Amino acid sequence: MIRRVHSVASRVLVGLGVAVAALAAIGYAFIFSGIATPVARDLGTITIPDEDGAVPVYLADGRPAFLIRSGDGALVLDARTPLAAGAPGRLVSWCNGAFWDLIGTGIWAPDGALLAGDSQGSLVLYPTRPASSGPQAAVGSDGYRVAARFGESGTRECDAWEATMHTPRDGEVFDPSVAAEEEPPGWVWLEGRLEAIDGQALLCDAGGDCATGAVVRGIDPATVPAGETVLDGTFIGRIRDGAIDELHYVPLSEAGR
Repeated sequence: MIRRVHSVASRVLVGLGVAVAALAAIGYAFIFSGIATPVARDLGTITIPDEDGAVPVYLADGRPAFLIRSGDGALVLDARTPLAAGAPGRLVSWCNGAFWDLIGTGIWAPDGALLAGDSQGSLVLYPTRPASSGPQAAVGSDGYRVAARFGESGTRECDAWEATMHTPRDGEVFDPSVAAEEEPPGWVWLEGRLEAIDGQALLCDAGGDCATGAVVRGIDPATVPAGETVLDGTFIGRIRDGAIDELHYVPLSEAGR
């Protein structure tokens, strides 16, 4: 079972002035038309849901993504927040018609365009085409970022407790030290606390004093949050050669705890 994490960041009511175009207003025709963008280096197929909205999904290599469906079609976007090099990664959440960085200030439109905040850019939008059979979309790996759309008027708020986000199932979560030793393939769920210790980033085992954990490559220790902003809870990452190669914090909603 997953330990209940009382993260300050996941409880706050986030309110920023933005306007997000309605899902039906976004041009999805290029995905489900005869002139769809060709799909290169296939990342698998995703089943299109019957109802409109956002669904957390995982692509063929395990990377976290979102499938956004409206009456006009569907989009597939990478769930990883664009951040400066060396900063701890984190996943976006879907809330009130937009993507949100619940511990930062970024807000993105359903097509991935950056609307507000200090993020490094738009979300990655993957080229998609209809699969050969059934209500599915084939996803290609040559993603791209659409242009930012700042300056739109209106107000949109997100209650983090009602957000839609990626969550692990029972039995899927590893302690960082166990994952580093066993090296499970692909993307794995981890539970712990990110700390800067002895000049390196370390994901400490949950509930411990950092006596055990796993080194995280690619994170500048100077960027690791501390004090009340410490990243403590659930993460998703990849393990290679006894260390974590890529790590993203996932603030869990009440429904996912």
